[in-house]
Amino acid sequence: MTVHTPRTTLITAAGLLVFGLAGCSESPPQTPTPSLKTTSAATDPFYIERPRNLAAVSDPCELLTSAQVQLLRAGDVKHGESEWGQPSCEWRNQQFSMTVAPDTEQGQGLKYTAKIWGDGEGKPTGAVNGYQLVHGGINDIRCSATVGVSDTQTLTVHFTAGSEGRGNPEYADPCAMADRIAGLVLENIPSV
Repeated sequence: MTVHTPRTTLITAAGLLVFGLAGCSESPPQTPTPSLKTTSAATDPFYIERPRNLAAVSDPCELLTSAQVQLLRAGDVKHGESEWGQPSCEWRNQQFSMTVAPDTEQGQGLKYTAKIWGDGEGKPTGAVNGYQLVHGGINDIRCSATVGVSDTQTLTVHFTAGSEGRGNPEYADPCAMADRIAGLVLENIPSV
């Protein structure tokens, strides 16, 4: 049995009135929230403003000109193979060795390398000539710099100070040397 008292009737009527008025009120127009998925260098550390076509260079030993090799005072050249099975090129003398290894086949871009060797948050650790890079394999005589040249292609430069180069102040920072060599190589990679 339901008992209706003036108090319950009044509370019920007040509740219905509030809900009724709320349903009739107009809400202010909503402005759309801008998308946060814009791609630019400011928002995406892997964004490449001027992609390069590393695949256009068939011989990795041509990624450095003879003038650049002389400038670096690099040693004899030797063709090799990278860890991922692509041709690479190595210059070696008693002062240092350097290897240039393009990656045009794995399709991972710099993001994969950054997950392994990045800044701890999977981001690049530096840049050269406007291209993001990740340093890895670092010790007092060795450093590798992997540079993202497109969304899917990277260039890795390995630098190691040799037995006679360890006292040379020019080679005291192996990552600076790897970056310098990578910067020279970037000059010779055609744009997309």
